[in-house]
Amino acid sequence: MVMRLTENLKFNSTTNNIYLSQSKYADLMEQISTQKRINKPSDDPVGARAVLDYRKTQASVEQYRRNVDASKGWLNMTETKLANIRDLLVQMRETAITQATATATAETRATAAETVDLLTQEVYTLANSQYNGRYLFAGSKTETEPFSTSVRTTTSIGAAEAASGNTFDGAVASGGTYTGTVNKTYVVKVTTGGALGTAVCDISADGGRTWGVTGQTIPAGGTITLGDGVTMTFADSGSNQLAADDIFYADALATGYFNGDGEEISVNVGEGVSFAYNLSGEDIFTNGGSGTTDIFGTLHGLKAALQNNDLAGIQSALDGLEEASNSVNLHVSKAGSKQNRLEVTDSNLVDLDYQITQLRSNTEDADVAKVITEFSQRETALKAAYQVAATIGNISILSFMR
Repeated sequence: MVMRLTENLKFNSTTNNIYLSQSKYADLMEQISTQKRINKPSDDPVGARAVLDYRKTQASVEQYRRNVDASKGWLNMTETKLANIRDLLVQMRETAITQATATATAETRATAAETVDLLTQEVYTLANSQYNGRYLFAGSKTETEPFSTSVRTTTSIGAAEAASGNTFDGAVASGGTYTGTVNKTYVVKVTTGGALGTAVCDISADGGRTWGVTGQTIPAGGTITLGDGVTMTFADSGSNQLAADDIFYADALATGYFNGDGEEISVNVGEGVSFAYNLSGEDIFTNGGSGTTDIFGTLHGLKAALQNNDLAGIQSALDGLEEASNSVNLHVSKAGSKQNRLEVTDSNLVDLDYQITQLRSNTEDADVAKVITEFSQRETALKAAYQVAATIGNISILSFMR
């Protein structure tokens, strides 16, 4: 059977071939200009999905590295401040040793008391140091100055506060007498809303990191016990009842000079890997939590002993100063160990980023030499197609009827 080739069929066939050549030509030109094999999902749907996954992973690695860098800066500052405090404690111990002898007099001890007072003030300044606007040794309460210059002789409970965004608009108040030996932040989280007597909550004694009491019904009277003698009382004095996810909290402070807490501050430095980068002032400077000595109590005791010409008090302070130095030295070492771990983590992240970059390049990047060769071939073919199209337009049966 003979197929009849009309002029319209020849025209459509020619133009379609030209359009296809132009499209491929344009794709190759884009690959040359971007040096990427995949510039849009349609270029390679499977490869494009892989590239997106690689980019997402690289973004996570970049964030982990930023977290590592920030933690390094925090720990470096921590180590520097603790090393300075250690030097000051050495000076004060040397002063105490010279004044713990029989040759010392009331006058020399009074002068030494002034020196100890000045050095103690410098220790306070270092212990209340900040990094990027946050206090280094306050635990998780980084916006609270961790150490007071005057001792707190009785425990205290801060006013109850409601988190922003709560639905409940009634009154809430803290109460009781705190019997704990370390500073804590109690948190009440409503899990089932409703009126007093039906609403249910969870209770945390560590700022919300863990929930020691769950499924606690808030009594109709509104008062619940949080622990260690601390209570919180709710009153339906507003227009909105307690609602799920409403949060309330109150601070409880033990005796002493410390205003922070013993909680860790953590960041993610890998997939599912959390790193605690702070050293709490509770552990370093107090005898609460895992701390072993009340450093500021020792320093104030030394000053008082020198002022009162109290030889026994001075000799007693020497033991406290040795324990204080040991505590600070221990935490200087801990800061160094944490920095070493971060160095290893950072090195691993650099290697991971390089490997992902290689995988992404293998999937996404174009073989430029190959693309240029194919581009030249396409350019030649496209020119030939233009010439054929121009010739076909001038050929008809009338050209041969002469």
